[in-house]
Amino acid sequence: MKEFPIYTRRVQFADTDLAGVVHFSKILCYVEEAEHFVMREVGVPAVDASGGFPKVHVDCDYRSPMRFGDEVEIKMQLEKVGEKSLVWGFTALVAGSVSAKGSLVTVYVSKLGESAQITSAHRAHLA
Repeated sequence: MKEFPIYTRRVQFADTDLAGVVHFSKILCYVEEAEHFVMREVGVPAVDASGGFPKVHVDCDYRSPMRFGDEVEIKMQLEKVGEKSLVWGFTALVAGSVSAKGSLVTVYVSKLGESAQITSAHRAHLA
């Protein structure tokens, strides 16, 4: 399992509800930001003229709330590189404590909307 640089962001007011807690769906947006950050870091575009990596499965356990102003660290781990798919693990931390943990699966899809093999160059960058 490969680990990558940690993605850090601060919770914005617009991401919270009346109780000041981040809505569960926004946490998945944070994870997607982290995924794209990691892919840029290794030189693999999440989306380009030839295609992209949409999510086909997401699994998330929410353990503690994120609140306005919190600094969130998201650790991404690439658990599997398949012929056409990537399996990611993620952990979102606030002040060192796990706030959310889960996984997501992406499939490489061509610009024509069909699943396709991940190029050998992209596989090498991810490995």
